[in-house]
Amino acid sequence: MYKPKKLHAALLTVMVTAMLLVACGDPTATTAPATTAATTTAAPKATTAPATTAAATTTVAATTTAAPATTTAAPTTTAAPTTAAAASPFALSPISALKDLAANATKGGKFTQISLAAEVAPVLHPYPSAGDFTDSVVDAGSLIWGAGLATYNYTSLKWELDAAKDLKVSADNKTFTWTLRTDLKWSDGSAITVDDFQFAFDNASKEDKANADANFVGLEDLQKITSLKTDKASNTIVITLDAVYPSDLALNYANLQPMPKAVWDGKAFYDASKNPEILKPTVVSGPYMVESWDPKSQGVLKPNPNWYRGKANFDQVIFKGGSASVVLEAVKTGQADWAKNFPSGQYAAAKADSNLNIVDWSAVNGTYRYVEYNTKRVPMDDKAFRSAINYAIDRDNLIKLAEAGLGAPQFSFINPQSPYYNKSVNEYKYNLETAKKTLADAGYKLDGGKLLDKTGKAIELTVVFPTSSNPRKLIATYLEQQLKQLGITVKVDGKEFNAYVKQVSAKDFDISLAASGGGFPDPDSFKNNITTGGTQNNTGYSNTKVDEIFKSGAKEVDPTKRKTLYDEAQKLISDDTPVFFLWNIASFSAFNKKVGGVVPNKGTELYYNDALTRWFTAS
Repeated sequence: MYKPKKLHAALLTVMVTAMLLVACGDPTATTAPATTAATTTAAPKATTAPATTAAATTTVAATTTAAPATTTAAPTTTAAPTTAAAASPFALSPISALKDLAANATKGGKFTQISLAAEVAPVLHPYPSAGDFTDSVVDAGSLIWGAGLATYNYTSLKWELDAAKDLKVSADNKTFTWTLRTDLKWSDGSAITVDDFQFAFDNASKEDKANADANFVGLEDLQKITSLKTDKASNTIVITLDAVYPSDLALNYANLQPMPKAVWDGKAFYDASKNPEILKPTVVSGPYMVESWDPKSQGVLKPNPNWYRGKANFDQVIFKGGSASVVLEAVKTGQADWAKNFPSGQYAAAKADSNLNIVDWSAVNGTYRYVEYNTKRVPMDDKAFRSAINYAIDRDNLIKLAEAGLGAPQFSFINPQSPYYNKSVNEYKYNLETAKKTLADAGYKLDGGKLLDKTGKAIELTVVFPTSSNPRKLIATYLEQQLKQLGITVKVDGKEFNAYVKQVSAKDFDISLAASGGGFPDPDSFKNNITTGGTQNNTGYSNTKVDEIFKSGAKEVDPTKRKTLYDEAQKLISDDTPVFFLWNIASFSAFNKKVGGVVPNKGTELYYNDALTRWFTAS
């Protein structure tokens, strides 16, 4: 599946934590580099969550070591508001300016990214709704939107000051006073002010209960803010949270980025038919700005001359749609410079091709595949029926079939190597006889080889997936064959990627083949997918106990107590099985040999907000 995922527009990667998830492309979607070499092992290791507690750390202070996963120790309370000390998890270093290019670098030129999805981003909204929160939207948005108060550095795994030059934290660790830099400008040369932050927050934090498509995908995180006040004289933004949170989650809103009030004020915030800025923004804050954009053809960006960190390297960044059969060939022949993702089945040949640079890494919070069940439809609303399907899926063989073996089994929304993983969750190990017995015990009967529901009607299911993903197509075909052995007729329904996302978001499916990952490697990252009314809860699942655990877990600063909470959440979700976790995907990407400066980081994405300001064409 914020899934961009992470990086993504600074806001998107952290505030929306994991859920660029459901909308991920393949095979790596929005995964997180963990190695430091540009090219590592001969074959990519299966993408997993951090192998050790240290690897999972995402502290925000340069000198702080954190508790398990991403949770730092509870912030120390001080007598009065002060600038964060070096030992404090709120001691943020400034983000670095752009460095001079390497000696063999050529300034300017074009850089073309080709995607497995046939279309490029359909919208360029800085605060996309859940239905629009896809890989393509995040990729483009990460280059045109920026200037968040702080940004998460996925190399150091620490927060850094971005648009803000200073942060002060109150004694109760609930109020954060940010002082903006004085050199921030929009792409048209006008100043970025505290009013632009206020405008963005006021609009993105609104909730339209009648129309979920008119809500920001990270709405729940913004709703933790009880007050946002600005002061022009001091150039400050004062944000108060509703509770004390572990330091990383306390700063989860810090990528709050401004919107040009002078341009957007009075326009519809989510209705593109009434607001052309949603489709083609004219004034932006990131390293690039829009030159032309056609979702059915290609999108073209050009450098923003007023980006406060300096002019980006390329004269043009071009986004093109493609398919599994053409992306690698396009990179090899120079028609494209980068295929962010390509099918696992092509990995071995691509790695051996001297005309390609295949970059591999292991991700801190890698993308994983899972099956979504629509719990609002019969018979998917029956836990026993869902469990039976789980037992009919052989993960190990399916990884070989769909992923060319480049994956590691995963049994929860938390990776088995994470310190937060609950080892006692039901793995639903493959056993067709167990699947058949589970159905029989639940009252389902076979008649002439057809499985009948409890009303005597033959069961027919539809499995939906994006045609841009060959692995998901193979998984769908596998399910068709496996469920036939249970007497269930399955229709395989592949859709163009954007159409698939809209269909699943509307809960118009029986079974959906999803991919998720990216963002913080923290248990809180999955909340939008699983809590009642979550912005990316496609299954319709609702369990008040799970809801309570996620609320409590987000506020619990003691790592041991947090683990106890998320242990219980994992067990409840595993037992209820609204989703069935499959495996973690290996991370790899294909570049043309002429592209330089590519170094995987430790975080959620090879490609994050300023990547294309650091990459270059080697002469």
